[in-house]
Amino acid sequence: MPVDSGRFLTRAYRPGDEHAILDLFARSFHAPRTLEQWRWKFQDNPYGRERISLTFQGPALVAHYAGYPVPFAMRDGDVVAYQIGDTMTDPSIRHIGRGPSSILGQTALHFYQNFCEGKVAFNYGFNVANIQKFSLRFLRSDRVEPVTYRVRDLRARPLRAMRRVERWARGISLELVRSVSSEWDALLARVRTHYPFLGLRDSTYVNWRYLQCPEPTYTVVSLRKWGKLAGWIAFRLREDRFSLGDMLIDPDHADVLEVALRHLVTVFPASVIETWCPPRPSWLDQYLREISFETRPEPQDLSVMCVPFMQKNAVETMRADLFYTMGDSDLF
Repeated sequence: MPVDSGRFLTRAYRPGDEHAILDLFARSFHAPRTLEQWRWKFQDNPYGRERISLTFQGPALVAHYAGYPVPFAMRDGDVVAYQIGDTMTDPSIRHIGRGPSSILGQTALHFYQNFCEGKVAFNYGFNVANIQKFSLRFLRSDRVEPVTYRVRDLRARPLRAMRRVERWARGISLELVRSVSSEWDALLARVRTHYPFLGLRDSTYVNWRYLQCPEPTYTVVSLRKWGKLAGWIAFRLREDRFSLGDMLIDPDHADVLEVALRHLVTVFPASVIETWCPPRPSWLDQYLREISFETRPEPQDLSVMCVPFMQKNAVETMRADLFYTMGDSDLF
């Protein structure tokens, strides 16, 4: 059935729409989202706010397509991209139209025209198979690669606990992070050449993404070598899994990561440590192999997806250089 433009109105977000958005989210994903979560993601983002396209059938919200801006550091400089998330439609209109003429397709096209063309380097996301197919056929998206999922099975390969005196002897200390400073910017500046393409993990980003997030609660730990910040990690416990969701490690002091994990899994018991990390950069790929992380199929069959805009070679550059973690998605 073709879309009747008289029955549907597609437009950008307006103040007050958030209540309808939260209602559609609960119906689409069968899970609630709080107003505080929504505001953190779409209004309190320090890089930009309210990049949201909506379609209404009369007063009822029936489709939503949105992204939030994220800065990236690339070989040639910094760019801004959109992490696409919360793509959703009301079940009552999913039979209307097909592909680009569907309600979701029209809503996405509005987003592209109003927020992307000539304004952003690329869109990206981590999508399951059904959304991948739709995006590939109708939304100009490319599949970069399957998500690289790594696991250390602590039942088969337990990590020996490390006493504090052992850590001190190696000059390594761990600290629970409540706030960040310019020291975190200095770490990024020092190591970014070792990560040719990554989300700009500076103090502003870490503060917003992890410390200010209302829910879920993340634990951020700084890793120091002889008092100097040598890296950091962010993690969550999910059932019996220690989800190592994000990290930035100085390759000159990569051993701080194993030391941190050896301590933390004694404080936060788990059966496995899981993480996302592509085979880039190669030094980190090799290090994770050395500390017994094995690569397995990602449980949700997720892939990295990209729609290039101003950065025309975004897909090829991602395949060659991109470093990502769970924290680069909205699934962590």
